[in-house]
Amino acid sequence: MKPKKKIEGASKMGVKIRKDSSLNAHAKKVLFPEKLEFANKVVSNLKWKTN
Repeated sequence: MKPKKKIEGASKMGVKIRKDSSLNAHAKKVLFPEKLEFANKVVSNLKWKTN
């Protein structure tokens, strides 16, 4: 069997990536506060057990 070639990065696979700078405006904002509130309620009700 031939060893598999190690491919590094998307450009080696022929995928072109474009960075959208408009996404940086949302970096520090909570986009779905109602879902975050629900998720926090679920996590707060979990009971963790360790052996």
